[in-house]
Amino acid sequence: MKNARQKDLLTTEVETTANAGIRRLQIRCWIALIVIAAARAWFTRYELAPDSMSYLDIARAVASGHLGAAIHAYWSPGYPLLLSAFFWAFHPSVYWEFPLVHFVNLVIFTATLGCFQLLWREALQWHRKYAGVRDAEIPENAFWALGYAAFGIATLNIIRVGLVGPDLLVSAFCLLTGWSALRFRRVPNIGHSLLLGAVLGLAYYAKAPFFPMAVVFILCACAWRPVSMQTMVLTGTSVVTFLLVCAPFITALSQAEGRLTFGDSARVNQGFYINGVQYFRHWQGGPPGSGMPVHPTRKLNAFPQIYEFAADNMGTYPPWFDPTYWNAGITPHLDLRRQAVVFVRNLALEFQIVLESGAELICVLIILALLRSYPTRWIEGLWRLWFIWVPGVIALGMFALVHVEPRFLGGWLILLFAGAVCACLLPTDPSVRRAVWCIGAATLVTAGAALILQASREAVGSDHAEGRSSEDATIATALLSHGLHPGDDVAVVGDGTGAYWAHLARLRVVAEIPAGSASRSEHPALDFLQSGSEVRQKELKILEQTGARAVILTIGDSAPSIMPAPWRRIDGTADYIYFFPASRLSAR
Repeated sequence: MKNARQKDLLTTEVETTANAGIRRLQIRCWIALIVIAAARAWFTRYELAPDSMSYLDIARAVASGHLGAAIHAYWSPGYPLLLSAFFWAFHPSVYWEFPLVHFVNLVIFTATLGCFQLLWREALQWHRKYAGVRDAEIPENAFWALGYAAFGIATLNIIRVGLVGPDLLVSAFCLLTGWSALRFRRVPNIGHSLLLGAVLGLAYYAKAPFFPMAVVFILCACAWRPVSMQTMVLTGTSVVTFLLVCAPFITALSQAEGRLTFGDSARVNQGFYINGVQYFRHWQGGPPGSGMPVHPTRKLNAFPQIYEFAADNMGTYPPWFDPTYWNAGITPHLDLRRQAVVFVRNLALEFQIVLESGAELICVLIILALLRSYPTRWIEGLWRLWFIWVPGVIALGMFALVHVEPRFLGGWLILLFAGAVCACLLPTDPSVRRAVWCIGAATLVTAGAALILQASREAVGSDHAEGRSSEDATIATALLSHGLHPGDDVAVVGDGTGAYWAHLARLRVVAEIPAGSASRSEHPALDFLQSGSEVRQKELKILEQTGARAVILTIGDSAPSIMPAPWRRIDGTADYIYFFPASRLSAR
C-alpha cells in the first residue's frame, strides 16, 4: 500500500514537472513569435499592396461616420471596421498612418496566436483520443513544438505581418472556427452549437469565402454522428445562428446591389482569371462571350492611353475602390478546358508554396508517419480524423479553381498540418518518444531560424525594401505644401493602385496614363515620356479637362532624371508634379 502511494506521488510529481516544462515552452514561443512579428511589422511599416488602399479608404470613411462605406460587394467589412476603430481613436498624421496600420496587424497576429492556442489544445485532445494509449501519443512538448513551428511559418513567412489586408484576420477566424467545430464534435451541446454558428458568421465578415466554407465546417462538426433529434437540433442551431449573424450585412449588401448576394468577388475574379477579361481595371469589353461593361472607365485617348474615372464616394482611386461597379457587365461562363488548366496550375503553385516555406515540416511528417511498423496506420488515422483536415483541403481546392496567392493559404495549411500530425502514432518504445521530442525541438529551432532570416532581410532592405521607406508620406507632405488641398482632384502618370501618397494627402485620383500590367502589353506611361513635347502638351491638355489640378509622374526607376519646366521634382523622390496653369499661382 505504501509502495503504491509512493508510486502515485512520484507519477504526480513527474506530471507536474512535465506540465511546467510545457508552460515554459509555450511562454517562450509566445514571446519569440510576438517579438519577431513586432520587429517585422516595424521593418515593413510603410509597405502596402494594391488592395491596401481600398481597405484604408473604407476604414477612413467609417471612422468619419460613414458606416455605409463598409457595405461593399468586393471588399469584406471586417478588416476595415477594425482599422476604423484605431483611426477614430488615434487620428494618425500623414507619417504615422501606415505604421499604425501595421501595429493593428500586430494586434491581429497576437489574437491569431491565441486562436491557434485553442485549436492546438483541442487537436491534442483528438490525438490522444485516437492514440488510445499514452505510449502511442506524440509527446506533448513535441506536439506543441511542431504546432508553433507550423504557426510561425504560416503566419509570418507565408502571409507576413507586414501585408496590409485581411489575411491574418482570416487566418485567426480559420483557426477559431476549426477549434469551435472540433470542440462541438467532441462535446456536442447547445452552447457549442451556438458558438460554432456565431464564429462562422463573424468569419464571413472577415472574408466572403467563409460563407460557402460554413457548410463544410458544420458538416465536419456534425456528420457521421447517429441521426437523431438531438443531432438535427444542434446542427440546425448552428445553421440558424450563422445565418442570423450574417443577415444584417447580406441584407444591406443585397439592397445596395438590387439583388440577393453575399458578395461578388468570386464572379469578378472568374471573369479576370478564367474568362480572359482584362484585369484589374480599365476593362472596355471582351473577349467575346464575357460581356460589355455597364459603366466603364472613360477612354479619352488611344495613344498613349488616357482614362478618366471621376466618381463620388469612390475613395482615392475609384477603379480599384469598387471593381464590381467598373466591371459590372461581366458575364462569367464555364470554360472547362481553361478551368482545368488554371486548376492544375494553381494546385502546382500551392504545392510549390508549401515546399518552399515548410519543407522541414513535410519531412517531419514523413518521419513520424514511417516510425510506426505499419505506415498504412497513418493513412487510416487520416481517414478517421478527416474532420480536422478536410476544411483545409476544400479551401485550397476552392482557391485553385480561380486564383492562388501565398497569403490565402496560412490558416488552412495549419488545419491540414493539424490533421496530419494527429494521425501519427508512435511505437511503444521510450527511446522513440525522446527521439520525437528531439525532432520537434529541432523543427522549432529550424522554423525560428527561417523567421529570423526573413526578418534580417527585411531589416537590411534586401526584401520588401519599400516597407522601410516613407516616400509616400514625403510625397503627400510635398503635394500639400505645394498648394494642393485635401479633396483636390489629381491625375497620375503611372500606376494608380500604388498612389498611396494620394490617400495620405486625401486627394482624389480622377484620371491616369497607366503603367504596364500583367494584362496589358502596352506601357502608356512610358509612351507618354517618349513622345515629343507637342504630343505631351496635347495629352496634358486632355488631363486638364478632367478637372485635375495637377499631374503626378510616378513610375519609379523608369522616371527620367530631368523633366523640363514647369515639371517640378518632389524632393527626396524620383517623382515629379505638374500644375495646370489655373493652379500654378496657388502652388507658388
